[in-house]
Amino acid sequence: MVTDIRIYVAIGLFMIACISLMIFNFIVIRYSRARHTPSARKVEKWLTILYTESIITGHVNSESPKHNKFLLKRLPKTRHLITYSRALQTLKTNFPKAYTEYVKNRYEVFRKLAYIYRRKSRVERTCFTDFISNFPELVGDSYGQLADSFISYINDSGIHCRTKVISALCSIGSVQGVFNVLQVVNDKSLFMHSHLLTIELSKFRGDKEELASHLWNDGRHWNSDLRVSIVQYITDFSNQYTEIFLSALQDKSLNTEVRAAIIRYYKKYAYDPIRPILIEFIYNHKNIDLSIEAASALSKYPAPETVEALKNALSNPEWHIRYNAAASLLKAGDRDDILQVLKSDSVYKREIVKYMLEIEAAMRNVGTQLNMFYEELGI
Repeated sequence: MVTDIRIYVAIGLFMIACISLMIFNFIVIRYSRARHTPSARKVEKWLTILYTESIITGHVNSESPKHNKFLLKRLPKTRHLITYSRALQTLKTNFPKAYTEYVKNRYEVFRKLAYIYRRKSRVERTCFTDFISNFPELVGDSYGQLADSFISYINDSGIHCRTKVISALCSIGSVQGVFNVLQVVNDKSLFMHSHLLTIELSKFRGDKEELASHLWNDGRHWNSDLRVSIVQYITDFSNQYTEIFLSALQDKSLNTEVRAAIIRYYKKYAYDPIRPILIEFIYNHKNIDLSIEAASALSKYPAPETVEALKNALSNPEWHIRYNAAASLLKAGDRDDILQVLKSDSVYKREIVKYMLEIEAAMRNVGTQLNMFYEELGI
């Protein structure tokens, strides 16, 4: 009997503990949401403050010291920064003239805030840099010391924080700031995903040609991931590197991934002197990665020697080379070239070209015509 009572008491205590834990979690979640999710009332209150300040700034052509002091007191806390950001976005969207007046001469406030956030956690630093990347007008052209603070953020930072730092520096258009950050990333062997870096660099709001030249020339000793990102960034907008990249591609000491990115550049920007080099990569099987990229890029260089090289590549043991060569042959060759391959004795050549023809037919919804074409050839 005593044992049964003890069991019931233990079960009861366990249930009370579970219910208490559920209540505690509920309270913590509600408190966290209330603290970090800005309510409409709070955003509206901030919006009123911002709109009033924009009127004052417009009349006296100078920011209010009292308002700046208020910002320096509130914005070091991320929950206020988030609410401020929402209000500022509303002002920017619905009252563009008021927004323009408000952001005038705010650099000093945010320079001080950038310095304050140096002592904050990774998440808080990420939050602040994300805020600046969304509102670069607050900084204007006077971003020197602010950029220095951002560079210090990447010490003891995660990939997300590093990405947001670069995003902020690209938003304010700081060539030297972006270069300095990438220099630290390289020197400290910090991971930076090449695709993410390319995306952020593509958002650069300053002189893109100046940034490209600075990164390519002065960052020539950086690691291959950064160099690949630089080539991809240049590929997005500039056709001014055809001669520069030609000599780099011929440098056998250059990392294979960087050389492959350069070949992709020549697929976007046709440059006839590169043709014999691409053809050489097709015949030279020592570097499969470059052969794969060359087989794809040759689609932009139709000529008899190109077609001959692509036909030769169709029998390559590497499937990706055959695949790219077949895709390029359909673009660089003519009907007679395709017929010659389809009637050849090589199974490799016939099957990969038929495969690519079927893909093209499916994309264009002309499968019936392709079957009739095969019947005409007797295959």
